Amino acid sequence: FFFFFKQKTAYEMQRGLVGSEMCIRDSINAEYMGILKMNEVEAENTIQQMVNLIDNEAKESIEELRKKTEEECSIERENLIAEARKKLRMEYEKKLEDYRIQKKIERSAAISKTKITQMAERNKLMDNIRTESASNLTSQLTGNVETYKKVLKELILQGLLKLMEIEVKIRCRKSDLEIVKEVLPEVSLAYVNKLTTEVPKLKGKTIKPRINIDEVNFLPELNLKDPGMPSCMGGVQLRAQKDRIVCNNTLDERLELCYQGALPEIRSLLFPKKVTKQLAHSFTIISYLLGQ
Repeated sequence: FFFFFKQKTAYEMQRGLVGSEMCIRDSINAEYMGILKMNEVEAENTIQQMVNLIDNEAKESIEELRKKTEEECSIERENLIAEARKKLRMEYEKKLEDYRIQKKIERSAAISKTKITQMAERNKLMDNIRTESASNLTSQLTGNVETYKKVLKELILQGLLKLMEIEVKIRCRKSDLEIVKEVLPEVSLAYVNKLTTEVPKLKGKTIKPRINIDEVNFLPELNLKDPGMPSCMGGVQLRAQKDRIVCNNTLDERLELCYQGALPEIRSLLFPKKVTKQLAHSFTIISYLLGQ
């Protein structure tokens, strides 16, 4: 069996409400009617309150965004300033280091220049001392023939004892030829006496040394005018074993040996270390300042 129901209309359903359903319906209607009864002033006030609320919220949001933006801007500005300061500091330090290096180079160059000048002046002074010594020696021997003869005897004997040869050739200046011929016999005798008395193997033996004078090849004469030309103040050269052994016993050589031996003492007298250091320091400062 099938049952058919007729669908009720809204009016019919409304008429069929009972109990709590009717209470709900009545309250809704009352509220709805209350709203409708609101006057225009109240509506405007409500709308204004809503507008003010929205406006306040917008202002608060704007203020928060402004503060956040200012904080971020301040942080970014501080970072940029710190980075710029760091860059400037690095550039300044690099320039300062370059300046220091340049000043060290300039100071080192000034010191080197001062040392070179000081050494040149020292060498010049030492050369003057050598030249003056040679000039004084030449003047003393030139004006005193007997003294020069004695010096030649000693030089020839010393050279013979150094060579210890039986056959020796003597070379001298042409101007000294006669003096050498005059003193040679005496020197030869002294040489033989030295050998036979001081050399154990030659004691009691007869020795006849052959000491000759080279009258073809002479030593250069004294030359004070042209320093570049050969010059000899005096003395002799002794040669043996076909000129393979040479003993240079000229006055120039003896003076040079004396000069080299006395050089440390001469320097200590002329250039004391303490004074030299003080002068070098002063010259360095003056050269450095003049170069500025």
